Amino acid sequence: MRNDPSFVVMAYQRSTLLLALLMLLSPLRAAVDLAVETRVFHQPNAGPRVEVNMAILAGTATMKSTQPGFTQARVEALTIIEQAGAIKAFAKTEVLGPERLDSLQTDLVHQEFFDLPPGEYQLSIEVRDLNSTDTTVTRYDAPLAIGAQPSGLSISDILFAERFERAPADVPSKFGYRAVPLLSDYLPPSVGRLAFYAEVYGADERFGQDSLYLLSWQVEDLDKRMVSGGLKMGQRIKARKVEPVFAEFDIGQLSSGNYLAVVEIRDRRGDLVDRRELFFQRNNPIAFNYDLQSLAAFDISNTFVGAFQDADSLAAHIHSLRPIADPLERKIIDDRWKDRDMDLMRRFMYSFWANRGADPESAWRAYRAEVIKVNKIFGCRVLRGYETDRGQTYLKYGPPNTMMDRFNEMGTLPYTIWHYYRAGKYTNRRFVFYQPDLANSCLVLLHSEVPGEMNNPQWNNILHQRNVPLPGVQTQQVGTLESDRVNEFFNDPR
Repeated sequence: MRNDPSFVVMAYQRSTLLLALLMLLSPLRAAVDLAVETRVFHQPNAGPRVEVNMAILAGTATMKSTQPGFTQARVEALTIIEQAGAIKAFAKTEVLGPERLDSLQTDLVHQEFFDLPPGEYQLSIEVRDLNSTDTTVTRYDAPLAIGAQPSGLSISDILFAERFERAPADVPSKFGYRAVPLLSDYLPPSVGRLAFYAEVYGADERFGQDSLYLLSWQVEDLDKRMVSGGLKMGQRIKARKVEPVFAEFDIGQLSSGNYLAVVEIRDRRGDLVDRRELFFQRNNPIAFNYDLQSLAAFDISNTFVGAFQDADSLAAHIHSLRPIADPLERKIIDDRWKDRDMDLMRRFMYSFWANRGADPESAWRAYRAEVIKVNKIFGCRVLRGYETDRGQTYLKYGPPNTMMDRFNEMGTLPYTIWHYYRAGKYTNRRFVFYQPDLANSCLVLLHSEVPGEMNNPQWNNILHQRNVPLPGVQTQQVGTLESDRVNEFFNDPR
C-alpha cells in the first residue's frame, strides 16, 4: 500500500471526479411518470363528454406507510382545459392507490370527465407526488379537439379497458358500468384478456327505430385485415339512439404481431355501413401443446376448422400436412388418419396452424393451394402429389430455382435435378430424383445435399444402372461421357 501524499491526493481527485460523473449520468428523477389519453363519447341531448384518462406508472410514485403493515401511493392531479387562453373546465383531485401489504406496485389509473361543446381546446395536466419531499411536478400538455356528433350513423372512439365493473352511483358510467381504462397499445404475455368499449350512434335514423342490423366486434391482423384466431363476436341489434359495445376476448393464445380492435356495422343484407378500428401490438410467443388435455382446452368455436364436417375429407387434409410436420406431429397425423376422431382432428388442425403464425386460417389456405398444385404436377398412379418425394420436397422447401429434367437421356434412368438458392436454413443445395422402375411414373429422391435428407454418394453411378446396387456395395465411377454430362448438370444448374 502506498503512503505517498501525492498519490493520496491524486486518488482523492479521481474518486471525486468519478462521483461527479456518476451524479451526472444517474438521473435524480423524483417526478412521477405519466401516460395520458383522451376519448370522446356523445350523450343523447347533452353533447360531447370528454374522458381524460391518466396512469401514474408503477414504481414512479412513492409508497408511504399509512398504518402498521400497509403502504399506499398518494398523488395530486390537476387537470385544466383552456380555450383561447380562458379556462373552460378544471379538476383537482387527490388520487390514492390501494393499500398494500406487499411491495408490489401497479399503475395508478385515474379518470376525469368533462362535458364540453365541440371546439378546439388545450389540455394541461400537472401531477405531484404527495408522499415525496421533492416538489417536482410532472406536466402534460396537448391540444384537444372535440368534434360534434355526426348526423346519421356513426361509431365513437374505441377505449381499451383493463376490465368492466359495476359503477358506483356517484361515478359517471357507461350504461351502469365503468370501463377501467388500459392506457397502452402494447400487450405483453401478462395481459390475457382484451376488452374494449365503443358506442354506436344514430342507428335509429339509419335503419329505423327497432329495425334489425348486425353489430360485430373482432380482432384483425393488421397486414391481412382478416379475423385472427376466431376472435369475433356479433349479434343482431334493434336500432336505437345509442348502443353500447362491451367487447371482451381471451387473447392468451393470440401470438405476437400487430392487430386491430374493430367494431363494424352491417345492414340486413350484410353490406358494411360503418367501421371503427384501433391499433395494438401483441407480444406473446406461444406454442400449442398436442397432448389430449391441452387439445381439449382449445376454444375452436368461430374458427375456420368449424367448416369441416366430413371426417374422411378432414383426415385427408391433415394427412397432407405430413411434409411440413415435425416427428411428433407426424405421429399425431397418423393416429388421426386411423381413428378419424372429428373433434380431435379439428383441434389438431387449428393448433397446427396456430403454431405457425398469427393467422391460422390464412396459413392453411395458402398451404392448401400449394397442395392442390403439387397434386396436379407430381401425382402418379399410386400416390397423391403430396405423398411423392418431389411433392414433399416442394411443400417443405418451396419451388426450386432451377429444374433440370432429363427423362429421355441416353444411357441413364430418367432423372431430374432441382437446385435451390436456399433450402430451409441452407444455401446452394441440390436434389436428384430418378425413376428406378420404368413401369411406374413416380420419381423418388436419390440424393440431396441438405442435411437430414437422403444422401447417396453413388447417385451418379446408380443413374447409369438398370439394377440399383445393394446398400454398401462400392462401384467404380462410370467414367462415360453421359456420366460427365450428369455431373455438369449437377454442378452447373441451368
